[in-house]
Amino acid sequence: MSTSKLRPSRDIAGFSLVEADLAALAESGAHGSLVDRIFTLVSSAIQSRKIVTGVRLPSVRQLADDCGISRDTAARAYDKLVAHGLVESRRGAGYFVKAAAIRRVPDRAPPQRPSLFRPDGLDRTTALRLRLQIQRHEQPAQSRSGIGTLPEDWMDEQDIAAALRTVARGNQRALATIGDPQGYLPLRQRLQLKLQDMGLHVDPAHLILTSGATDAINLVALSFLRRPGEAVLVEQPCQPILVERLMSVGLELLYVPREADGPDLEVLRAHCINYKPRCFFVNSTLHNPTGMNLAPHKAFQLLKLAEEFDLMLIEDDTYGDLASVGNGAVTRLAPLDQLQRVIHIGSFSKTIAPGLRVGYLAASPERIEWMATYRALNCLASNSLAERTVYQLLSQGNYRHHCEQLRARLTDLRPRAIEQLQKLGIRTAHEPDAGFYLWADLGKDVDALKLAHQLLSQGHLTAPGILFSLAHPSYMRFNIATMLEGAGLPALARALGR
Repeated sequence: MSTSKLRPSRDIAGFSLVEADLAALAESGAHGSLVDRIFTLVSSAIQSRKIVTGVRLPSVRQLADDCGISRDTAARAYDKLVAHGLVESRRGAGYFVKAAAIRRVPDRAPPQRPSLFRPDGLDRTTALRLRLQIQRHEQPAQSRSGIGTLPEDWMDEQDIAAALRTVARGNQRALATIGDPQGYLPLRQRLQLKLQDMGLHVDPAHLILTSGATDAINLVALSFLRRPGEAVLVEQPCQPILVERLMSVGLELLYVPREADGPDLEVLRAHCINYKPRCFFVNSTLHNPTGMNLAPHKAFQLLKLAEEFDLMLIEDDTYGDLASVGNGAVTRLAPLDQLQRVIHIGSFSKTIAPGLRVGYLAASPERIEWMATYRALNCLASNSLAERTVYQLLSQGNYRHHCEQLRARLTDLRPRAIEQLQKLGIRTAHEPDAGFYLWADLGKDVDALKLAHQLLSQGHLTAPGILFSLAHPSYMRFNIATMLEGAGLPALARALGR
């Protein structure tokens, strides 16, 4: 109904709203739905104490009749007020202003932050705090060379919006059911075709959709690594969230150094002989943080070791869609092994949008059946709306084109980023041909974590090597998509005295 018909309620005094407020709402040309505008008006009145605690609001019928709006509009406005904790609905009595809605936190000085460094050495919580800031990067920063995602303006916003509209126009009754614990079947069928392109032949029944790669790793740990003290192999360096997840359940982590062509297999063999680990978590393509790829000869030797020592390989291919394309460009374990000893993990969070949490894992029928059981017990179903959105992007061909554009932009930036680091006397351990990470040594005597803390106080977010490996205290991971923006490199140069 037209907002011109909105008129003051005769019981508006019970609202403690003045007539002028409703008149202004009726005459305003403000944008937004009538529900949103009523919500804004009433919530502002509650927060400003024009409506006092405990006041009974007009009924839906009375508000609709007195203001000349539909009852549906009035009901939805009240529902939104309830959802925001401003109003409560009492069965058989009506709607009342909640006492908690108008509480005010007294102004006080923020608590003084404890020093991140102790005189006797490194505070053990420093790395965790910095990692959380890198992961969330909620506060604005002058530069963000340390973040683990692509910049916000690199997202394909137009195609994502179109996919969301298509999902919204679809049959929403599917949301009335829990759905398949393994995830949206059409997306799993689309993933079957995608994985076939890399040489991995897997039935949709042997795929599980997850809320990103981290959720997939959690599912693997929950399903197969439940005994405290059990030995598990991880690469060094590796992503910190993997280490924290495995240590949180009391697993014993054994580190395997990452070389230019893959993990150090001699160290891996020694660990297998001495500790009999059950799993090895490995990046085959665009290893985080080094950007290295697994060489074919290392892949075959690793699979032979896995067979010799009955080792399960958890292959994290989160960045795989940013890898170079073409025959022999990258080597993955899952296509070589066809999921006999490999669990393959992928994700769309790095390429589509970090907030659109959709990942997947592929495994043998026996392992999938076991993991699906745990999935159903701990998470009744995955994110159906996000999965349907990703399905639309993949099925329309938009995603393939988007990844091509991402690879092209990164290819353009990479040599310039390496050149800028070299000018500062910073040596890159490896010059990757794809991805958005550079792993670089700041210098033998540089404490990268202390430097990162200093730069953070100036508004520059960096990723020191100690977050990824205690053996790399002088290293930093640089995001080439963000490191050339802002004043981050000049600030780093000043901090290094270069």
